[in-house]
Amino acid sequence: MINIKKTDDEKKSIGFFYQDYVALKYLISLNEGETLGIEVYDDIHHESISGNKKLIQVKHSINEGTHLTNKDIDLWKTLFNWSNMYDSIGDKDITFCFYTNKLLTKETGIVKLISSKNKNIEEIKKEIELIELQHENKNSQLYKYIHHINALDTKKLKKIIDNIEFIHDNEQLIQEIKNLLKYMAVPENRIDDVFHSILGSFTNFKYNEIKQTNKVEISYELFRNKLGFNRTIQLSRNCGISFNRFHQFDSAYPSNIENNISYNQLKDLQLSIRDITKCCNQMAKTEAFLQQMMDEGELTSDEYQLIQDIGEGEWSTHHLMTYLGNDFSTIDNEHLELALKLYKKLMIECNINIDNTPLPKPMIAGTLLKLSDIPRIGWLQNWEDKYK
Repeated sequence: MINIKKTDDEKKSIGFFYQDYVALKYLISLNEGETLGIEVYDDIHHESISGNKKLIQVKHSINEGTHLTNKDIDLWKTLFNWSNMYDSIGDKDITFCFYTNKLLTKETGIVKLISSKNKNIEEIKKEIELIELQHENKNSQLYKYIHHINALDTKKLKKIIDNIEFIHDNEQLIQEIKNLLKYMAVPENRIDDVFHSILGSFTNFKYNEIKQTNKVEISYELFRNKLGFNRTIQLSRNCGISFNRFHQFDSAYPSNIENNISYNQLKDLQLSIRDITKCCNQMAKTEAFLQQMMDEGELTSDEYQLIQDIGEGEWSTHHLMTYLGNDFSTIDNEHLELALKLYKKLMIECNINIDNTPLPKPMIAGTLLKLSDIPRIGWLQNWEDKYK
């Protein structure tokens, strides 16, 4: 029983991965002003600039060579859902896409009729009536779907059938995505890294949106900028990054800084309120600037994390060497002197480079102060006892 459940869970997981790959393929191909939704109207939906919608139902089978048959419950359930969705969306330009790795059956029947380029609604209607008539188990879920479709009036059925398209996509889907990246001039030796980076950004964003019970809708601008697609492509081509705008960047300064851990850590050093306030403002400006860079696609979340990791690494070495051989538990003059020495030395000597581009010293100071606010670092030897 455990093995059966494990197999079922694995099938579901593979299906979710397949859906993510399909979504990623469409995201990369989005035009400016377009949007992609996940589990809003359908598994995936694509909305064009003019408001036209494509509802994409994704079906995956782990069994190679599986066919989409005339009585495949995935097919009939999808038709059932689309007919209900058609009512809620209204009489607008809409395309229904059945995206699957299943092969379309070669048998005569409903699959051939509705996947044909030249659809004959009268033949399709007769075929649906025959399928319902011949279906033996009238209590099954499959029969419920077939009966529902057969009960649709001809005009509505034609509207749905005429706008159905089938996309059969076998296990070459990942290669198709990589081909799109190659078309965007991503170097051959960086394609795998870029693929995994953008897939990770997308799935993390989707997870967080679902966790917060938000609808997962991704615009062209959101994908290109906030999810870091443009920046990831730039990095793959060795395009540099510039932090020079920081000096001209204006930021609103925080209030109630007395509640910040960074404020209290600086207070431990017996700095003046004026100096502490300046430091906290520097931290706020740095964070706001880095956030704007991420929102505008100039910096990825991985690069932001790397900035903090390098800062923590620099602090770790200096902290260790400053207090080597000491074991302070209270703030006395000697402890205070060493803490101030550590703070000043880091602010002057710490270097952080991203993609061979150095951060300006004020940004490094703001980053270190942010780390003391989280808190990942501290100035006293026993800072963890006070703030963690």
